[in-house]
Amino acid sequence: MIGVLTVVLLYLMLPSYKTIESSHEVGAIWSSEDLIAPFSFPIYKDDKEYEQEKSDVMKNIAIVFDRKNKAENIYDSLENLSESIQIILIDAEELEQNKNGYVNSESLDSIKEILPVKFTFPEWELMYQKFRKNQKENREITIKGFINSIYQTLKKIEEHDIINYDKKEISSKKITIKKENEKLLEVIDASSVKDRNEASSEIKSALEYELNDSLLSSAALKIAEHYLQANLIYNNELTSVEIENRIQQIPKTIGIVKENERIISKHDPINRFTKMKLDSYKKVRLEKIGMQDILLQEVGKLFTVIILMIVLIVFLYYIRPGIYHDNLKLLIISSLLIIEGFFAYISMNLNINFPVELFIFVPVASILLTIIFDSRLSFYVVTLICFLIAVIRGGEFSIAFISFCGSVLAIFSERDIKNRSQIFRSFFFILVGYSLSIIAVNLVRVEDLQKVWQKLICGGLNAVMSPIIAYGLLIFYERVFKITTDLTLLELSDFNHPLLKELSSKAPGTFHHSIIMGNLSEAAAESINANQILARVGCYYHDIGKILKPQFFIENQLDQNNKHNELNPSMSTKIIIAHVKEGIELAKKHKLPNELIDFIPMHHGTTLVSFFYDKAKSTAREEISDYSYRYPGPKPQTKETGIVMLADAIEASTRVIEDPTPQKLELRIKEIIRARFMEGELDECDLTLKDLTKIKESFLKILVGIHHHRIKYPDKNQLDLANEIKQKAVSKNE
Repeated sequence: MIGVLTVVLLYLMLPSYKTIESSHEVGAIWSSEDLIAPFSFPIYKDDKEYEQEKSDVMKNIAIVFDRKNKAENIYDSLENLSESIQIILIDAEELEQNKNGYVNSESLDSIKEILPVKFTFPEWELMYQKFRKNQKENREITIKGFINSIYQTLKKIEEHDIINYDKKEISSKKITIKKENEKLLEVIDASSVKDRNEASSEIKSALEYELNDSLLSSAALKIAEHYLQANLIYNNELTSVEIENRIQQIPKTIGIVKENERIISKHDPINRFTKMKLDSYKKVRLEKIGMQDILLQEVGKLFTVIILMIVLIVFLYYIRPGIYHDNLKLLIISSLLIIEGFFAYISMNLNINFPVELFIFVPVASILLTIIFDSRLSFYVVTLICFLIAVIRGGEFSIAFISFCGSVLAIFSERDIKNRSQIFRSFFFILVGYSLSIIAVNLVRVEDLQKVWQKLICGGLNAVMSPIIAYGLLIFYERVFKITTDLTLLELSDFNHPLLKELSSKAPGTFHHSIIMGNLSEAAAESINANQILARVGCYYHDIGKILKPQFFIENQLDQNNKHNELNPSMSTKIIIAHVKEGIELAKKHKLPNELIDFIPMHHGTTLVSFFYDKAKSTAREEISDYSYRYPGPKPQTKETGIVMLADAIEASTRVIEDPTPQKLELRIKEIIRARFMEGELDECDLTLKDLTKIKESFLKILVGIHHHRIKYPDKNQLDLANEIKQKAVSKNE
């Protein structure tokens, strides 16, 4: 799952066609190599310019109207309306005079509803009052005069052309007229026609003047607007055709770039014209490649990432199997790959005139990998990271080379780190690596001196920032991933640690035993390429459980009074075995890492407390089981815990050898290693027979140094006697 996620994220960071020549803004500097046209292509106008030209064309289009003949029956329609109004007003008057009414008010309302013009109640009331006369003839003359005023106003207005289109929407000064049943088009001034809004405004003014009554003129305006006719009708189809024809005439290109012509040189500023050439090149190139080519490119990107991951997995599987089977450690490596890839991706997509590629902090990864794992793994992963950066940046291997040089020297500076402050000494090594590689690359390219200085400054900033970032990330990884680095172990090896101080004061014999064990285990671990620091510090804490009852362990019984003489073997065994559980509890209380806690039960494994078991057997009347006389385990699971198991037994055993000669020491070491091997205590750790041989040799070398005999020098009387014999011999010869 971790591998799949890493592959997917890195794949998304790899450049596609669209980002190989990424979009650059006007004013930016072209940071890639000189771009030469591989084929001829037209220079397209940018979208903004082309859209502006289209907009200008559309503003000047003389939109098309169809001329329609006006209806000749307007007067007849107004006459019919006049008669309907008269009927309503007469019926209303009769209804008012005869309240019991022979006129049905509902029929009156129904007549109102069929009128083409709808009046408000105040308007009806006004017309009723205005046209109310006792003689029918007089009323008719009055209503006819009202309708005639409307007709004359309409007739005067319609002497001009009226369009069914809002003149505010017409941006051109001209419009095109197509006569009915004719193909010829006539272009006239837009100002010579009126739209309905303008016509209505003029009608309103004329009626207000003619009728001299605002409410009555409002009713008249409704009638006039209803019968107002536009004789120029907007033709959407012909207008659209005209717009399309005019747009087709707009040129989309402004020139051509010929094959092998330089489009832009490295470090040239991008002006408006150059940007159009770059955009045109990308557009034409994208058109030239089909979907199959794009798909193949994506497959190639995916294969690139998969190959990189396979190379890393193969290395871990064969060279660092412990890491390969540890998901947390794999996640650390994966996260660093993704972080560095993301920095490369960001640097590729920042269009600024600055060497941002030098802020891909590869030395951070090299420092962290060296401290968390080892220098060999760090070198291998950093090499992959540098290659990945080159791929993400479109094949820019110069930055990969520069990052590689700075990172390798950072690995060298941290390979034997002893404390956290030494992280900052990598600054000098990173600075040297970046500076020399930047100078070398730019000498080959014959770069401008000012640009070289700029890159050197960026490299220096990288050298300053990388140790700081690495310091912070190291703390993050230790806390979040619960990993134990050599730095953590070195800090825990300080004898001022509360547990070690308490051990030295309460159980001095155990403390001394642990220190000698540490020397033995460190040498043995070094001989088989195990973690010597972990082995040594594991020895310091392996017996911290003895702090609670130190007097029950032989190495702390300085007064020769053995507490176990007062106990039966079973009780003594329980006390002895209990120091394992008590040690684990103490370790957890002081928040020791799990890697150290493992040494507490594993250095005993499931071995037998043989002294008390034999003592119990000798006093028992029946056969007893050895189950309750064995440590609970587990057996050693790592090379380091296996080494400490052997060191513990060998140091305790060789300490009591009388007259410890190298031969005696070697024999005892062999016996203990053989015994642990035959008992199966080493079955679950990775120690091989070859490893056991090397461990035996390293143990022997240390123990011989500890137990060697002093050279016995002669005393003064022996010297005097020797001198006297020597003088007599000389006299006799004379």
